[in-house]
Amino acid sequence: KIGKKEDALSLANGGTATGKLTATAGLQITHAVPTPAATVTLTAAANGNRINIIESIATTGADNYVLPTASIIGEWYRFIWGGTAADADNIIFRASAQDGLTFSGGLLDLDEDDGTDTTDANVIYQTSADDDQLTLTNPTGFDITFIATTTTNYCVTGWAASTDTSAAFGDYAG
Repeated sequence: KIGKKEDALSLANGGTATGKLTATAGLQITHAVPTPAATVTLTAAANGNRINIIESIATTGADNYVLPTASIIGEWYRFIWGGTAADADNIIFRASAQDGLTFSGGLLDLDEDDGTDTTDANVIYQTSADDDQLTLTNPTGFDITFIATTTTNYCVTGWAASTDTSAAFGDYAG
């Protein structure tokens, strides 16, 4: 049994660390595997500041991964493809409401079906100040990170590969 003083010094019960924190045995943050669905609402507690493995797509057409408004600058969400084959549907990362967020940054896009023997590589970047949606069409792999530069803007970085149309930024219409 620990006393009140020891409990106050422990982070095990949900305490808050201020100042420099040193971990001598390492720090492990587990990954998350969001359940595929037509709409997957992400939260900082369940999905933030960790790797999210998307293993499949649940619905015909698209699975929408809804990013929250960031609670702090620096909050991040990383998504990697964990499937075993190319998927014939789309993955959409978006805001919860029209113009609810903005995206900046860009991706390296790998087009595996460009009609030649080589893969085309292009940089895809947001083109409008109100871009708050990123669509991956028929993905074969990706590693994408969204980093909050303000509480309503995510800088997007990473890569995406597809057998179809290139990844595209756009405006979520709600």
